Order: sequence, then C-alpha cells, then structure tokens
Amino acid sequence: MYAPSLIQYGQPKPLPEPRILRAGPLTMQYEHGFLRYIRLGNHEVLRLIYHAIRDPNWATAPMVIESETIDQEADSFRIRYTSVCRNETVHLRWQCEIIGEPDGTIQFNIDGEALADFQRNRAGFCILHPIPECAGQPCTLTHPDGSQTVAPFPEGISPHQPFLNIREMQWPVSDNSSAVLWFVGDVFETEDQRNWTDASYKTYCTPLSRAFPVLLQTGDTIQQSVELRLVGSFASPLNVKSDPSETAITFDSETLPLPTIGLGANLEVLTDSVVHLLKEACFHHLRVEVNFQHSDWQGTFRKAVDDAVLLNVKLELVLIFNQLANYELYSFLKEPVDPALVYSVTILSNFAKSTPATLLHEVTSPIRQAFPNAQIGAGTNAFFVAINRQTPPLETVDFLSYAISPQAHAVDNLTLMENTTAQPDTVRDARHWTPNVHVSPVTLRPRFNPDATGNDTDPANNQMPFSTDARQMSLFGAAWTLASLKGLIQAGAHSVTYYETVGEEGIVQGDFASAYPNQFAAEAGMVFPLYWIFRFVNGFRAGRVLPTTSSQPFKVEALCLQKDDKAVLILANLTDEPQMVSAPIPRTVRMRTLDESSFGKACFSPEAFWEESGESLSPDHELLRIELKPYATVFAEWETRAV
Repeated sequence: MYAPSLIQYGQPKPLPEPRILRAGPLTMQYEHGFLRYIRLGNHEVLRLIYHAIRDPNWATAPMVIESETIDQEADSFRIRYTSVCRNETVHLRWQCEIIGEPDGTIQFNIDGEALADFQRNRAGFCILHPIPECAGQPCTLTHPDGSQTVAPFPEGISPHQPFLNIREMQWPVSDNSSAVLWFVGDVFETEDQRNWTDASYKTYCTPLSRAFPVLLQTGDTIQQSVELRLVGSFASPLNVKSDPSETAITFDSETLPLPTIGLGANLEVLTDSVVHLLKEACFHHLRVEVNFQHSDWQGTFRKAVDDAVLLNVKLELVLIFNQLANYELYSFLKEPVDPALVYSVTILSNFAKSTPATLLHEVTSPIRQAFPNAQIGAGTNAFFVAINRQTPPLETVDFLSYAISPQAHAVDNLTLMENTTAQPDTVRDARHWTPNVHVSPVTLRPRFNPDATGNDTDPANNQMPFSTDARQMSLFGAAWTLASLKGLIQAGAHSVTYYETVGEEGIVQGDFASAYPNQFAAEAGMVFPLYWIFRFVNGFRAGRVLPTTSSQPFKVEALCLQKDDKAVLILANLTDEPQMVSAPIPRTVRMRTLDESSFGKACFSPEAFWEESGESLSPDHELLRIELKPYATVFAEWETRAV
C-alpha cells in the first residue's frame, strides 16, 4: 500500500516541519533556508525572502543545505548554513546568515562562490510581496543615486516592471508604521508575478536591462545583503489573533454559467477501460496541437480526431504556424474532418509568443470558411505575460487564449496552492479585452520552457521529463485542481482545458504502469484523485455555479454547482493538516470523501467509489460542519426541491 506522503502529495518521504520564529513584533516561518509569511500581527508584510541561482534557460538550480545551526530566543534568532546549488551546468556554494533582532529588524546575508565555470541569468535575492496587503499601496523607492520616487503596487496585472532601479523601498503596513527593505550588493527591480500566475510581486536582482547570461568563473564571488526594518509606531509585542479553528464557506446570491471543460489529447492509446472512464467524466472537448514545425503533425491530428469521435466530444484545435502559413493551412484543410466536430480553433505562431496580426490576416478567413460553426481565437501557448505584453488584435477573432502552470518559479506545495489565488486575476484582466476567455491548457508543470535560450538538458534514463509532476496522482493534485477550477470559473472563464487524457500527465494512468516508478508511483489501471473533480463537475454541465467565498482561502476552497433539483458542494483541504469547515446548508447531504482512507477504492475500484451511498450528514442549526483530513476532497450532494 502507498505511504501516507505518497497518497497526500506524491513523495515517498514526509516533508520537514517548518519552524516558527519571532523578531520582536514580527513572526515568520523558517523553511529550507528561507523566511516565509513575515507578519506584523495579522498583517502579512512579506510573503518570502529567498535566494536563487538561475541558469541560461532560467531553470533554478536545486539547493542542498549543509551545516545548519539555529539559535532561537523568545524574540530573536540567528541562523547560519551552507547551501550548495547545482544542476547540469550550475555549481555554486552560498554561506548564509539570517539575523532577527528584538526591534523587528531582519538581516539576510549571502556570500557565494562559484565552484565551476558556468553561465547564469540571475544569482541572489528575491523578495515576494503579498498581493492583498500591497495592491494599490504607495511605495517610496530610493535609487542608487539617492533620488526618490513614489509609485503604487499595481492593482491590475502590470505587463512590465512597475518599480525599477531600487536601493531601498518603503511602504505602509499599518496606519502608523511602514516596512523598509534595504539592498546591498546589487541593484533591484520589481515585477508583477501574476503574469505567471504567482500570487505575489517579486523584487529581485539583477535588472533585466543588463546583459545576460553572465559567465562566472571558478572562484568568483557574489555577496549580497537584504535588511527588513520597521519604522513608525506599533505595539511590541503585538496581540496576534490566532487563525480561526473553522473555515466558513459563504454563498453569493447570483449564479454563474459553468464553462465548457476539456482535456488535452496525447499519443497514448485509449483502451476500452480508459474510454469508459473518460466518457463517464463527460468532458466537452479534446485539445490537440497541430504544430506545422513537426513532420508528424498529420498523424497527431488524425489520432485526435479518432479519439474525439471515440469519446463523443468536440475538438479544440490549436494550429501553430511557421512562416509559410498559407501553404501549411492549405495542407491542413485537405485532412478529412467533419466541420461539426470542431468546437474552436486557436491560431498561434512558432515565431512569436503572442499571435501576430499578420498571421491572423492570412489565415482567419479561410479557417472560418472551413469551420463555420467553430469559434476562432488568438493568444499564446505559454503564460499570460505574453498576451499582457503584446495583446493580439481581437477584431477578427472570437476569443483570447493562454495557458496556466503554477510552477514558473517555485515548486513547493505551499507556493502551488498560493498560486491558485492569482489565476482569477488573469481572467479578470483578459476580460477587459474580450468577454470570451479560454484558459488552455492548465497543467501542474509547464509543458515547455518559453524563455529558454538554448536546448534544455535531456533527462537521464528513467528520469521524469520536465513536464511531469508526481503530485498529479495524489490527493494534492485533486485539491489543487478544485481550487484552480473554482477560481477560473468564478472569474468568468468561458472555456477551460486541463491536463491530458491518460498517462503521467493525464487524469488516469491507463493500462500500463508508470514509466518512472521511482519518481511517479502510479500503478496500471489507476484513476488519479483529480479525475473525480471533473467527473462530479461535468455531471452538472448546463447547470449553474453558486459562487462561494472561503474565509481562509489558503486552507480550504469550495465550488458549488446546481442543476435541476440537485446541488453539490465540493470542498478541498489545501493543507497537510486537518481542517474544520462550515457551510450554510440547511438540508441533509450525501457526502463522499476522497482522502487517505478512501484513496484505494477511488483509485482502483472507481465504480464502487461512485456507486457507494456515501455518508449522510445533517446540519446543526442550518449549518453543516465537515472535518477534512490533509489534502482531502469532499463531495456533499443534496436535493434542492422543496420538501
């Protein structure tokens, strides 16, 4: 049987426990060499202070901590450690020291030495600022020459760096106090990470206006310091309110439409057992990329057509053109396909991150003639940032499309869950350009590196590819999917496409065991927990969404659906600790739970899990209370007709 950590988040070993630290009035969490959730009382001042080294393809080199010592007092601390950052090209050692003082000052010092010759795009500190506390707040910037400017943290997603050329920055954290960040060793600037669906602003070194990559030779050193201090009036120590023991889910009164939900195609054979499972999940469409740069695009397209017919779904076509677009389109239109099968066509280019106007001018009209009932769209095959910086002309198309992955920058569980809160912001901003927003595809890992300047290193034999994440087969994957889907739906996305059909990047493993058993522990025939999110949600196609609000959205999220006289509330625990949830449901519900105890049945006896009666739960004074185990998902169903 699977170990609890494999069931919860796809890893064979438990995660290390974080340590809670205090520096005077500031509290924070220390985890794997970095400081997280730095708070003044209940106000989050900074999301994270960390250091990183990124190679010429912007990959962050993994870090191993050695010789760590932690001296902790009631209101201060001192941490020292050595960290070695290494991947196929990078090899660097940091000597690190973090000091927290009783007056609330925090100083983080790093002294790095290159242990080999290598090129880097970035080396040094990054500081993450939380969106809710900072958006719209004025920030006073001190530049290297001593001059100052004032600018607000952006509320809409800023396509370019809102703050440049920073030596020091100051912004309010309460009515009478401010936080000050002071940098030594490099010049910093700030970007809006919501462009990549990270839930933060990031202040980083070195300015992107400077040439990169930079060659570091063996023995070269990098020294930097960042200091956080408080100025103004505040009580010390502050009275910190503990997080509520219960997360409250509330409902809005106006309902929303449920978007069309699809899956990505791949080259895996759809066996009878897989077809049965996918048909039971009632998807609307199957996404296929026809990339004319690939010599086998005809075979990819024909298989997707056959799979769509087999699954009784529509086709979401993504046509990726080269520089001979007219010829490539002519070749494609000779391929036999029923036009009625095609739901949408997204026009993209291999030579631009965002669809260029010249390409739309060339191909839009003949595509409309070939598929008169299909929606035609433009956008990007990569992150939202591409269309935010260069929005394609939308006069001749019906929708705007972009992809989402929560791992553009960091890969830890907390960051991935945090980043679901930034996904709705991208839909909100995209809807300023068009009400018809397609998010396609959504994947746990990026499918490719859109910023690579060279070829990525090929994975070693039996190593998972860049695009695969072991959490795909875990309870974490289901909880993350629920939080992502809820945010995109309630923000007004018209169409969303997730993952793939079968295999390590799919929603079921299929008839063959994982090709990477040491990294992705899925067995043949396994149904991944995230499959059940789609099976329940798609059971309410043509229904309505009753918007929900969670009082603690980093802990628990909820999605409520209604159709005819039925309703379901799907609750997901986004943490590795039990959570208590309440919701104003005055009726008895039938509750099916997806957690460690039901994992085996849900993954290996799916029809038994689907058909079981579930547990009945009645409200207490018209309030339903449910306890969720770590990363658990609960499906609470009830009849809405009058008794």
